[in-house]
Amino acid sequence: MNQEEKLFDMSPEEEFTDDRSRLRVFFQSLTGKFWRLITVNLVYLLFNIPAIVIMLVAAIYITEIIHPSPANGALDPETLTYLYTQLGLPLAFILMAIPAISVGPAQAGMTYLMRCFSYEIPTFTWADFRDKMKDNLKQGIIVCLINLIITAFFILDFYIYSRLDIRSDMVLTIAFGLLFMMFVLFLMMNFYIYPMMVTYELKVRDLYKNAFLFSIAKFVPNLGILLLCLVLILAPIIIAQLTGNIIFMFVVYMYYFALGFTLPGLIINFCINPIIDKYINPSSADDSAK
Repeated sequence: MNQEEKLFDMSPEEEFTDDRSRLRVFFQSLTGKFWRLITVNLVYLLFNIPAIVIMLVAAIYITEIIHPSPANGALDPETLTYLYTQLGLPLAFILMAIPAISVGPAQAGMTYLMRCFSYEIPTFTWADFRDKMKDNLKQGIIVCLINLIITAFFILDFYIYSRLDIRSDMVLTIAFGLLFMMFVLFLMMNFYIYPMMVTYELKVRDLYKNAFLFSIAKFVPNLGILLLCLVLILAPIIIAQLTGNIIFMFVVYMYYFALGFTLPGLIINFCINPIIDKYINPSSADDSAK
């Protein structure tokens, strides 16, 4: 008996209890909203063209960080293209999916829809996306600019460290470890910023303060979510590398194009929103939506 049948099979005085697990609700939302997830992903990409351009540039530096060019000369174009498409771009995609790089108002619109999907709240895809973009226009722009500056700082620092031989210097090794930990915490903070923005009336400084506290207090669950997002984005490209099939590589990038941001976004919102609501607004933890 499905959920609707159970609801209509009840007597008037009987209280309905949803006994489904969150995991079951997630997969029901994923399958039931599958085509809407693709639609939202395409709309999100359309409004995120500036962020995509920034991501393409960031991928150059990320490629150089992961695989520095030899000191005695540049790599050949074929090797550079391979490294860029199979290392730099997927890792840069992660920065958009988390999202550390994004057009803030568009991210707010998508986050609101993912929040509603996670709580099974009815939505109008385009109307709600547009309205949340307008409602969070100012904060969205401020947050995306702050995130862009912080992300550029981390990428530049990692780029500089990739040019140094930190293995022979304990101080540099410790500094690199601290920098990496700060970067992980920053990524975790981005799980919370936009869901709080579209749900509660908070100032920008409160968004970052609460996100920082959540990133530390829920470090282990956040780490699990981060690793899952990494798997969703990196596993397909790794399989493509192992197979060496150009067609499969094309399919992987079509997957990014169709679900690369809404699928991680749905997972993040399913995990994060109950935590936010529990601590910020416990009385409406089950059905709050702005």
